[in-house]
Amino acid sequence: MINIHDKTLLKASRYFETALSVIILILVLLGMIDLMRSIYEAYIIDFQTPVEYTQLNSFLAQGLLLVIGVELVVMLSLHIPGVLIEVLLCAIARKLILLPKTAGMADLLLGVLSIGLIFAIRKYLLGVEEKGWSLSKLYKLNVSENKKSIKNNVKDRVAIDLSNQ
Repeated sequence: MINIHDKTLLKASRYFETALSVIILILVLLGMIDLMRSIYEAYIIDFQTPVEYTQLNSFLAQGLLLVIGVELVVMLSLHIPGVLIEVLLCAIARKLILLPKTAGMADLLLGVLSIGLIFAIRKYLLGVEEKGWSLSKLYKLNVSENKKSIKNNVKDRVAIDLSNQ
């Protein structure tokens, strides 16, 4: 059984996770504002100068990093393995998209193998319920349905863990 000391530590860690999630969301919001400002300066104010490859690469890097930040907040909030795998996929895909021109084929091959390994992990190591959870499904669910489904999933896991002990 979980004693009172452990419960207070779990509550405190949950509050810290929530606080970190809020901070990350604020940083993502500020990053979006900064990205929009940079795009405005490059495409509207200085429209006569063509945008260079490095500048476009910088915009993509910043935008994809913001996407990863949002998915990180979802991962911290839900603790679902499927969401963790999606965050890893986005991070690796970002790295592959933004490979510098000087990077060799070994870096590209390593990234592709990493994505393949993550798909293999998803197919063979995740359970049926865990495969069903994805960010797109979570965004489509109503908030009340989402909370009920997640609570039921957590209760089932706790029951399975307790029966194994």
